[in-house]
Amino acid sequence: MERKPFCVVFALCIGVVVWFGQPTAEATVVINGDFSNGLNGWTVESGNVSDGGGYALFQEHPTQILSTLKQEFALPDWSSMQLVFDVKMSATPGGVHDPFAWPDAFTASLLDPATKDPLIANPGRTDFFYMDNTGVLTPATLTVRLNLTGLDLGSRNAALYFDLIGNDDGMLTSVNVDNVAVIPEPTTLILIGFGALLATRKRA
Repeated sequence: MERKPFCVVFALCIGVVVWFGQPTAEATVVINGDFSNGLNGWTVESGNVSDGGGYALFQEHPTQILSTLKQEFALPDWSSMQLVFDVKMSATPGGVHDPFAWPDAFTASLLDPATKDPLIANPGRTDFFYMDNTGVLTPATLTVRLNLTGLDLGSRNAALYFDLIGNDDGMLTSVNVDNVAVIPEPTTLILIGFGALLATRKRA
């Protein structure tokens, strides 16, 4: 059986270490992103946001339109990365019904902490993610992935805002948010390993 050169085996190991090891650095970016420690590290700016037991629970507030949770952090100096989080929305009939009201909605925004300008936005909107309760709501959890590669952040500081907008649409809407993290782009990490492997083969 042909023996693999040590350099080839080492290159494969490097790829595995980067792939499985580097994402643990997310703990230094988003504090308590899995909400295992309640809402520690997060700020409830308004409305009704509570510890759901391993996730952040957003519920409509009787007098405030917005239920807002935020955290500020400094993004790492990685060549490519993404912001990820899990979200699940549910709604039941109830509350005031205004036929002209907008539907309840949930948004996520990434802003400059100093100016409150959006770092990434949808056309005509300050948020990068939007969902409302007019679709078919299921128990399924949606995983949101936002590519942060190439952002010109200056100080690299960012403020992440989650907002439940409770309108008088005759529905009582709640949202679960969990597993918030900033991680390296998986594609880039895989290429690091394969790139090292190809380099060793060319030298063989």
